[in-house]
Amino acid sequence: MNIRTELFRDKLPNVAPYCTIEATGWTGSQSGEVLATGDGTTVDFSGKVDLPPVNPLNSFTLHYTIGGTAYSVQADANGNFSDANVTGSVAQDGTWNATFNTAPDDATDITADYSYGIPPANLENALDPSNPNPSDWGWISTAGAVTVGDVVFHLQEEGLYLVNIRWGGYSSKANSIVTNVRIDIDPDPSNIFWSYIDSWGSIASTKEKVRSGVGMIIYGDKFEIYVKTNASDEIHWRLYDVWVFKLM
Repeated sequence: MNIRTELFRDKLPNVAPYCTIEATGWTGSQSGEVLATGDGTTVDFSGKVDLPPVNPLNSFTLHYTIGGTAYSVQADANGNFSDANVTGSVAQDGTWNATFNTAPDDATDITADYSYGIPPANLENALDPSNPNPSDWGWISTAGAVTVGDVVFHLQEEGLYLVNIRWGGYSSKANSIVTNVRIDIDPDPSNIFWSYIDSWGSIASTKEKVRSGVGMIIYGDKFEIYVKTNASDEIHWRLYDVWVFKLM
């Protein structure tokens, strides 16, 4: 995309359209998560996994025990699973159900393995200064305070840049969780050209909030935006606009 806009009478070129951009760290895997426990009588089970979204759906495998024998059944690409003992399904939002012909053994766990997380996509939409469009949602759940994912911008050359980024997001908890966004050129504080903005913005709402921030990046050839949470939560995040003004 060969687009160039100028700020302050052609003195600050916006080089965002020339960046390459990637999302990392938005996915993971879960193994042996206990979904339910058999009582020797119940045949219908349902619930939601701990770390939605399930992605891809065919990564979901259900494990159970009947008559002292352990069984496993894997979902197909649509999230449906079935074998001689059980029929059920799992959805991307992590909700699942299973109906058994014979009740799983008393005091035995019904467990699942699955992959989770969706990186934000179409990130290049946010680089177009003439017609910016938000990226697709990045979506991941966390079990505690962690960097849930980041977005990396590779610049054409090392230099002094002024960066402005607008992003939006929401969480599954309205009150107790704060999600921060941080911009970094180099995580090594011994580098004298290291610069970042911490607590750049936050979301503590089940409805989308849009935030923006400006940072100075000194003599860098790339920068990263880290999306962080301070506790277990379900995070949805997307990028709206990116401006990268080359100062020198």
